[in-house]
Amino acid sequence: MMRDVTKTKPSHHRQPNKIEAAAKQQWPSTPTGGQLATLVRDHAGFTADVKARLTMEIIDHEANHGLCTQTFARKIKKQMR
Repeated sequence: MMRDVTKTKPSHHRQPNKIEAAAKQQWPSTPTGGQLATLVRDHAGFTADVKARLTMEIIDHEANHGLCTQTFARKIKKQMR
């Protein structure tokens, strides 16, 4: 049985028109999301990991829903207690 070795060359694995990954968003884009993220950032009882996780949760919510709803804002504020 013959083995085809032509597809093992690195040139076959490259994608010539590869689009670079977009820069990851670091801060919420809506005013409500920004206010929530500021509250999270300024909260003294959180570690840096918790602050980063909550900020990313706000950013993800904005990406999925387009804005921060009042229900989501209440959820974040409840976690801050």
